[in-house]
Amino acid sequence: MAGPMLLVAALLLAKAVVDAESIAARSPQLPHWHPHVLELTSAGYFIALLWPLWRLARRLRPPLMTWPRGLAMLAALSLPLVLAHALWLAGSRSALFAALGASYHFDWSWGQLLFEWRKDLLTLFALAALGWLVDRLGEAAVSSRPAGAAPAPFRLVVKDGSRTLLLAAAEISHASTAGNYVELVTAHGPILHRVTMAALADELAPHGFVRIHRAHLVRATAVTAVASEGSGDFAVTLSGGLQLPGSRRYRSALAAVGG
Repeated sequence: MAGPMLLVAALLLAKAVVDAESIAARSPQLPHWHPHVLELTSAGYFIALLWPLWRLARRLRPPLMTWPRGLAMLAALSLPLVLAHALWLAGSRSALFAALGASYHFDWSWGQLLFEWRKDLLTLFALAALGWLVDRLGEAAVSSRPAGAAPAPFRLVVKDGSRTLLLAAAEISHASTAGNYVELVTAHGPILHRVTMAALADELAPHGFVRIHRAHLVRATAVTAVASEGSGDFAVTLSGGLQLPGSRRYRSALAAVGG
């Protein structure tokens, strides 16, 4: 995902520069930096959010969520998104204009906010669609690979002191948060891995792992039993007998992989 994300970031930046130059050409009375500050601050907001937005979009589509529900949640997300965008524009532009010896006042009228919301909603859906397209193209590339050209087996790269471990998915039973680290429980014993749980879940999801709790990730084939609780939460039992708590918000993800 890093390559396509960098390409989209470059395109957003290029569009902002081109738009700024067009405005400068039409409005020669303005200082040349004026439209560049306006366009680049707006583009910078979405460039900064590319990674989290694409990761979120992956969770708001099949198999984890139906298309209608996912699109509705994206539309709902646009409301806090446009508010955060407006706050960013007001703060960043005021600071940059002041540094350049000018003043800036953001228009907080309903008309302006509605204008920003329409643009942000369109951008949000476009970024989600781009993420979906990138994933589909990746799947198509894998499916079109010649039968004799088997892909290299997956290995999770983990730094363990001075060593670098290459762990197969089958060697990992589960993972749990441990402060700024994630503790991997493996066939070689527990290993601390400096990564966020969300990033690890994204990396291991294609290899049979599913998140059952904000603090726990398990290999689905290591789950031997699932016990429901009255609150909607649940508990899973792993092949070694260990029990881990599961949150109801992750129950559908576990069911999707056969847990």
